[in-house]
Amino acid sequence: MLRSAILLLFAALTAVLRAAPRSVSGIYPSLAMFNDEGECGTGAVVPWADRLWVITYGPHLPQGSSDKLYEITPELAQIVRPESIGGTPANRMIHRESQQLFIGPYAIDAQRNVRAIPYTAMFGRHTGLARHLTDPAGKIVFATMEEGIYEVDVKTLTPTTLWADEQVKEGLHAGLPGYHGKGFYSAQGRYLYANNGDHAPEALKDPAVPSGVLAEWNGKADHWTVVRRNQFTEVTGPGGINGGKAGDPVWSIGWDHRSLILMLLDGGKWHPFRLPKASNCYDGAHGWNTEWPRIREVGDGPLLMTMHGMFWSFPQDFSMKRPRGIRPISSYLKVIGDFCEWNGYLVFGCDDTAKNEFLNKRAAKGKIAAPQSQSNLWFLKRRTDFPPLYDFGPTLSQGAVWLNDDVSAGEASDPFLFDPHSSVYLQHGNEAAATLLLETGSPGDWRTYKEVVLPPGSGQWVSLDMTLFGVAPPWIRVRCDRSLSMATALFVNGMARMGSNSAEEAIFNGVAAAEEKNTLAGTVRARGENKRTLHYAPADGSALYELDADLKLQRVDDPAALKYHRENCAIPAGVLTTDAASIIYTDDSGKRWRLPKGDPAFDKDTAAGPARVCREVCTERDLFN
Repeated sequence: MLRSAILLLFAALTAVLRAAPRSVSGIYPSLAMFNDEGECGTGAVVPWADRLWVITYGPHLPQGSSDKLYEITPELAQIVRPESIGGTPANRMIHRESQQLFIGPYAIDAQRNVRAIPYTAMFGRHTGLARHLTDPAGKIVFATMEEGIYEVDVKTLTPTTLWADEQVKEGLHAGLPGYHGKGFYSAQGRYLYANNGDHAPEALKDPAVPSGVLAEWNGKADHWTVVRRNQFTEVTGPGGINGGKAGDPVWSIGWDHRSLILMLLDGGKWHPFRLPKASNCYDGAHGWNTEWPRIREVGDGPLLMTMHGMFWSFPQDFSMKRPRGIRPISSYLKVIGDFCEWNGYLVFGCDDTAKNEFLNKRAAKGKIAAPQSQSNLWFLKRRTDFPPLYDFGPTLSQGAVWLNDDVSAGEASDPFLFDPHSSVYLQHGNEAAATLLLETGSPGDWRTYKEVVLPPGSGQWVSLDMTLFGVAPPWIRVRCDRSLSMATALFVNGMARMGSNSAEEAIFNGVAAAEEKNTLAGTVRARGENKRTLHYAPADGSALYELDADLKLQRVDDPAALKYHRENCAIPAGVLTTDAASIIYTDDSGKRWRLPKGDPAFDKDTAAGPARVCREVCTERDLFN
């Protein structure tokens, strides 16, 4: 009897182990999500009714697409819901009164029944959801990227148009400048809406042109009120996924070519703050490179914010009474659409692999050999606070409050987030000397930290010594008692990452050194044609191998696929040159860039042959090696 029980237990455990999906660094290939569109981003990731619900989106598809609504079980089984109608959705909100999750065009009740609102009834790319200002129990409000604002009856799902936008009715966008809508929220008697792009042709090339908007509307007026004409994405508050309450503060994160911009609505008044950028890859004034920065709840404790390649800890009580607590965690190279906490994990929904290159074309990459658009979820085991995130990139960052700007006499800059390891570059173009004041503290409590005298038309680096403070002030600002021309105040923050670096070298043990003779080299690509596999060919192009979702690698006999792989995955020659001083990269416009040299063995091809220099490693993000 005992032996039989042991055998039965062993068989049960074996079945469980066999059923567990394979994972690599928190990514489960079996959970990959695909579509037939130009990209496949993750629009929303939400725990609800003992499941994880996920939607994907394709680019500019207001009438639906091949994208799906996914239901993930606690055992990590992926269920594709038959109610899926696709589109370009990135919205989610829990409606408390009706006990429904609204995600994309879907309403999901507590028993996991799904209803879809057809795009023929509510045309648009759903970007945000908000509680209704006058009937929050009976209605919910949808915002779209450029098609309109709709109220929806939570019982019947009947939509009514509140505001027709530019994709539907020409000319109405004049009261709501910019395009490429992002965040949407309601509180303090108004709807808040953000977009992060502009139609101007210059927006495709110059990140400094006017672009985007943060705007508000009382739901009745015939126009929107512009709060700030800059690029903004997230708009939210302490209510988060449950929506705002009447008196809640509202936070909106955005940027311009100088730095990140955080807007706070508190007591009916807007207050600006600025934060540094970890990356400028997101800066395009067209807005396409920034999808979708968020400020999200991830269990108890501080909120988690993503913006311009940085994870941030964001306090739940950030307000004018408590304007402190925002701090960088680490930098990353990913495009993260949404995230949440689920079953003890931080779960990130990403925008991993796009069939289209969009504007991200350069000769250094060679041919992209278009894959099928796909994305996946990324699971990180949650511990206290955000420790898994501390082990990523350093928080080295920079941002300006003035950047070759004309400044009026006595005008104070926006407050900039103070860093204990930072410096500032100050410059002006006046013909006479100027004294600039650095003031630290917070709104309503500013104190002079340092006076800097700049000779006529000059610049100077100033170190910010935090040993002068017992408790670090949260903000710093700059002002001058006279008008300035071509004024710059650029902060560089050098804080190291919070986590340990001890395990990093081991990650690269499998990478051959330049002088290594016994190497295995080749080219890889994610297959298109709805094959959902990875192809690998040795450097000599003699064979073709295929890797599936179970991470099984096997040789395949497919001469046509091998020929395509050789022709479309070839490594371009002459991307880099070297001289005695440095590495030289010449970009597609003929500009030369110099990079520091490491091992001189890399001045020529390694034993493995030519090395790939540049490749798109996630949607519209290249890695330069």
